[in-house]
Amino acid sequence: MHPIFSNISCYPPFRIDPFPKLTVSNLMIGEFLYRLVEQVEPFFTAKITGMLLEIDRTELLRLMESPRALREKVKEAIEVLRDWIPQTEAYKLQASMLLHKL
Repeated sequence: MHPIFSNISCYPPFRIDPFPKLTVSNLMIGEFLYRLVEQVEPFFTAKITGMLLEIDRTELLRLMESPRALREKVKEAIEVLRDWIPQTEAYKLQASMLLHKL
């Protein structure tokens, strides 16, 4: 046995949780938020919903209660996506069209 592996049993098992925040309440919030985001931005709904689910729960609940705050946060997410999307002409056109809709 190679010396680097001789003492491997002393380490705890390494585990990656594929769904670290997947709870019933998060699923319900995600589904409700998806419908709200879809009304503001139907093209990138899933991506933006996922981005929003990463923010603080208190802020998230405020967004769900305030259409204006949600529109502003979706606009921020679109700006982030615009910078993230590969810089081809087609994607630039789609991203610029999205910003003009808001």
